Amino acid sequence: MKKVIQVLGVIFLLTSCNPTLNSFTFIYNNEGPNEEIALRMEQLLESQFYNVDIQLIEGISTEANLDSIASGSIDIGLVENYVNYRPGLSSAFSVYSEVLHIFHREDIEGSSFESMVYAGPIYIGRPESPTYNMMMDLFDFYGLDPDRINVTFAMGEAVVIVEFTNLFTLEKLRNYEGFKLFSFDDIQNIGNASVVEGISLKYPRLSPFIIPQNSYWGFTKEPVVTLSVDLIMIVRSDLLEVTVNDFSKTMLRNRQVFTSIDPLLFNGLREDFNQGILNIPLHEGARTFLDRDEPSFLERYAELGGVILSIVIAIFSGIVSLTKWQAQAKKDKIDEFYEDLMHIKNLIPKINQIPTAVENVKRVQAAQNKAFEMLIAEKLVANDSFRIYMELSKETINELRGKMRFLKAKMDRTTS
Repeated sequence: MKKVIQVLGVIFLLTSCNPTLNSFTFIYNNEGPNEEIALRMEQLLESQFYNVDIQLIEGISTEANLDSIASGSIDIGLVENYVNYRPGLSSAFSVYSEVLHIFHREDIEGSSFESMVYAGPIYIGRPESPTYNMMMDLFDFYGLDPDRINVTFAMGEAVVIVEFTNLFTLEKLRNYEGFKLFSFDDIQNIGNASVVEGISLKYPRLSPFIIPQNSYWGFTKEPVVTLSVDLIMIVRSDLLEVTVNDFSKTMLRNRQVFTSIDPLLFNGLREDFNQGILNIPLHEGARTFLDRDEPSFLERYAELGGVILSIVIAIFSGIVSLTKWQAQAKKDKIDEFYEDLMHIKNLIPKINQIPTAVENVKRVQAAQNKAFEMLIAEKLVANDSFRIYMELSKETINELRGKMRFLKAKMDRTTS
């Protein structure tokens, strides 16, 4: 019995010490604070879920990132809410608002969007990036002539530089010495059919945003009226509801982990964000959390139940295998007794001396005693094989004693 417990203990350790490890790939573009956000998300999720492993991947471009998620090769991503809908993608939650910053050189006309854009080379990010697509929409909104716009992909050559990013630090603003920040409108017009409100009406994924006075030192001697777009956590549509529910809950309820990265994350990571502006539909797992429609016990612990069931099956299989092995081992042992007994039984006709017969009687009796000792020690089982052996051994002893009587009588006849 002690061996059974030891073997079961080994089986349990082998199964319980290797829980199912779920690996998820997380892609992001290394722009603004996105890398630091992704890194803290990785650390938070791995610390909260013992069987979760997050692999961070730096993306090439927004479109390529979306293709990877839609194809199923990537599980999670950080993407601006200024991308076109495509099957296979779902939103989880809003992370923070990226602010549109348009810097123009001090020596060019920046009183209007049109005169600024026509003034010289303009950098609007990589082709097909959210910044590029958004600026193309703004060119269309203002009715600008594409042939007069000199788009450059070399930031150093540009007299106008456009960036969608988080709030700038003083250190980063030093890179824009000799530039000014463009404001779409006067702050007095906000709430009175201003230009930014017209833009957000036509492009609802964009929202008016005000960079307050003096928040950017010399760049904001007056408030700057601009636009913002939400950075969204995107997931594969076929990712399990429970997984997305738990991930969303963990990150939104631990938003203090992220707020030190940038002030915009304080208001960005909220459970009550505007779901209506999402260009990519909300994942059902995120919806159940935001609507407080929590997964059932069976849904939440289905995977754990599978692991436990696997452990139970492994233990049961181990018990069955061990039982069969023990039964076979005991059968092998009784077979050894049979083999020795049959050897003695076959020798009886050849015995011609009484001491030899006596020696074999003792040998059979010793084997009987040993068999009983092994039965008590549970090394043999009291089944039909054991009982037949005991009967056969008694019969062999009687045959040997009969042989002894025959040899004694023969000796007596010889001496008389």
